[in-house]
Amino acid sequence: MNSRFGHLVVGPRTHGVVRYAASVHAASAKILDHHCVAFAETPRADVLGELSDCELVHVHVSDRLFGRTPASAADELRAMVGRLGRPVSVTLHDLPQTSDGQAMASRIAFYRDVAERAAGLVVSSRHEAALFREHISREIEPQVIPLMIEDHLGTRRVTATTADATVGVLGFLYPGKGHIEVLNAMAGLPGEVGFVVLGAPSAGHDYLVDELRSVAEQDSRSFEITGFLDDDDLHRRAAGITVPVAYHRHLSASGSINTWIALGRAPLVPRGTYTDELNSRSPGALNMHAEGDSALRQAISDAVADPTRTWIEPSVSTGPAPSDVARMHDDLFRRWAR
Repeated sequence: MNSRFGHLVVGPRTHGVVRYAASVHAASAKILDHHCVAFAETPRADVLGELSDCELVHVHVSDRLFGRTPASAADELRAMVGRLGRPVSVTLHDLPQTSDGQAMASRIAFYRDVAERAAGLVVSSRHEAALFREHISREIEPQVIPLMIEDHLGTRRVTATTADATVGVLGFLYPGKGHIEVLNAMAGLPGEVGFVVLGAPSAGHDYLVDELRSVAEQDSRSFEITGFLDDDDLHRRAAGITVPVAYHRHLSASGSINTWIALGRAPLVPRGTYTDELNSRSPGALNMHAEGDSALRQAISDAVADPTRTWIEPSVSTGPAPSDVARMHDDLFRRWAR
């Protein structure tokens, strides 16, 4: 008889990490009958009954899901693990890096505490594994399970004219995600090429909407921020974007890029450690350009002139598929539950 494994999904359902955690369970439950799930809006929620027969529980962790500060998040997560009373493995997201500035030291302390308590550890890229070894611990070896790429290739191909062309950035709006850089890079394009933010501001960053709107108005450019989109609306709206762009300044793994790819889109991305890794795994799924705003400007201009380059050719193979990710997790859970 198989051991039962639980997926504890902590945080608001709109959060990217939470949505991904739910998708990992859904992929597992589709092919494996010994995976169960419990959803908890906060780490203090009582989920013991739903996970009572699970030999091991897996949690996707970002410090911002567990507390207002890394220190309070560490307290909450320690208490939650104590209440579960069984081995807990984790997937770490949003790993600390130098772009965190003054918050870096406290974030490192949180992730080190989590790693030392976990029965097993997963990160989502080789780049994240390197960040873990550099900043958190050289004694603990994380396992790499790349973010899944789902298949939404039934979406029809859209070819826009300059008169109705759009440049879009997908995901929550927050500093460093690249929205303002993309909008600035559009300065030389005709004003009728619109800028679309497919998502909503993250908590505390509503001011960025006014900043983007002001820049767009100065350039006589249409600007839209859609707000939060459920999966169906997101897929529909993303399919209609002429030029998909992912110019996140501090990438270590990216659900936004994978969402574009899942829709058959080849987003514009800057060359870097993570995008090189992703390109080696799914060659032909990205439009890669040199790092820097001038290279971004040229890449956007070229793609507006020829939008066909933003669609992945049918012969391109992308991955890993959800079923592959599910099996990779199951193999690790079996090892860690022994």
